Amino acid sequence: MASNHFEDATDFAWRRPAPMARRAAMTLYSWQAPHVSYFGALFAAAPFILAALFAPALLSLSPTVDMIAPIADARAALAGEIPIEQTSAPFYLATLTAGDVFADTPGRIHLIAKALSALLVVAPMAYFAVSRLPVFAGATLTAALAGFVASPFGGPAEFALALFLVCGFCFLSASADDSPGRARFEGLLAGISLFVLWLLNPVFSLAGFVALSACPFLSGPRGLTRYASTFAVFAVCAGLAELAAPGVNLARADAASGTLAMSIRFAGAESALGLGGVAVSALLVLLMTAIFGGREHLRGTLTAVAFAVVAFAAARFAGANALPVFVFAATIAAFSVSSPFYDGLFRNHDRASVAVALAAAVLPICWTAAMVAHAAGQFSLQHQTAAQAPQNIRTELALVQPGGPMIARWIEEGRFSTPEARELLALAPVDQSAMLLEAASRARAMAARGHGVAILAGVDAACVLAEERACRADSNDAAAAAQVVFVPRLDIGPGAIAAKGRAEALLYTEFKMVEETPFWEIWVRRGAAQSGAFLR
Repeated sequence: MASNHFEDATDFAWRRPAPMARRAAMTLYSWQAPHVSYFGALFAAAPFILAALFAPALLSLSPTVDMIAPIADARAALAGEIPIEQTSAPFYLATLTAGDVFADTPGRIHLIAKALSALLVVAPMAYFAVSRLPVFAGATLTAALAGFVASPFGGPAEFALALFLVCGFCFLSASADDSPGRARFEGLLAGISLFVLWLLNPVFSLAGFVALSACPFLSGPRGLTRYASTFAVFAVCAGLAELAAPGVNLARADAASGTLAMSIRFAGAESALGLGGVAVSALLVLLMTAIFGGREHLRGTLTAVAFAVVAFAAARFAGANALPVFVFAATIAAFSVSSPFYDGLFRNHDRASVAVALAAAVLPICWTAAMVAHAAGQFSLQHQTAAQAPQNIRTELALVQPGGPMIARWIEEGRFSTPEARELLALAPVDQSAMLLEAASRARAMAARGHGVAILAGVDAACVLAEERACRADSNDAAAAAQVVFVPRLDIGPGAIAAKGRAEALLYTEFKMVEETPFWEIWVRRGAAQSGAFLR
């Protein structure tokens, strides 16, 4: 009869000790002092924040007008032209307003807003991770979130998703340090984050309140304290916002209720292969947790599953990249303080349990590292594209797109001589940049002589590109107060088409077309065109 002693050479191999594998696993599961973990997480995230803060230009695949539009809206809201409560994402406009203080070009404004957004995600995440995750997992996950938010192709939806994941992480996972003081401070950070989410995205704010409702039951013995602190801080922030902008909370509630009628968008920024891979990996970790933990840890496993489902649905509603959702779910299952895998490492278990614990740790860390590498690749591509972009685009727009202005150059060379031929091909973002720069250079010269200028692009692009003034609600309002109007001859977006249609009566009654270029018609207010000063 075989002995049950682990050291017995006749025993089954999978029941013997595995000291080397156990040491490797304990390295991933090891904890450090709180200040070491906190500053380690900040240090890991800092390169992505600094890369966004000091990048010379923003790499984007979006139409140039779409990148200018939120900046114009932020300036218009600051000037009182647009009621702040009527904007779709007031806090996103606030980050752009902060970026506008330190930069003038659209790309740099977006880059500073990205760095600020990443910092707002990283600061609470690093603090929450100190008492919930081992040092290595906390640092890599914080760095991955920073890269996810600050990367060139990340947007407001990704910022909102990252902030929701941080809030859900606080609300749904237990803390190793459950003292009253820490619970109240976590509630302070979570309440501020939840309020930012409230002003940022109605989809994720609804999901955030769903997660908050489970906080008293799932975040430890001090869960009720954490819940009460979060709710109180949120209420105070909402009250202050109501004093500053009456009606803003009612507008956000209407926006949140309106999301229930939205259809799920299945077009995401992530690839199907990548999302499928991380989803399967997360499923394997959750399955290992359920088997290894048994009934004692069933609640934690079900919590991670529910968190993944709610976060994935919210990401699909908002059109955000859902990749971090599965990474978070797997990380919570593998590394949280209630994870069953610690039992297989810090007691004398056999190599089978150590192997399962090691596999459960490696899978989420590998996907976290993949997120970090992907964000680093985006920043590298941004740097290369900015280095190859024309100097005027870097200095005047700080907004670069891959490729060259092909269609715009062909039109300028006369290859498309009729409007019908031009309508066959849509302008690429880089063509839009070249086209807008031509109008901006002419408009700046006119604005310098004291002539009000408008660019009919749907949004009030002239206040961003051509002259320093308070932005109007849209380009039609700007045209009504301008002396010179640039009307695009090519399709630069649905907003420009609609603005051009609405402005026809104004143009033909109060303006006169005085010049036509391959891209623009220049209209001057009647009574001033004879001076010729506008065209010099």
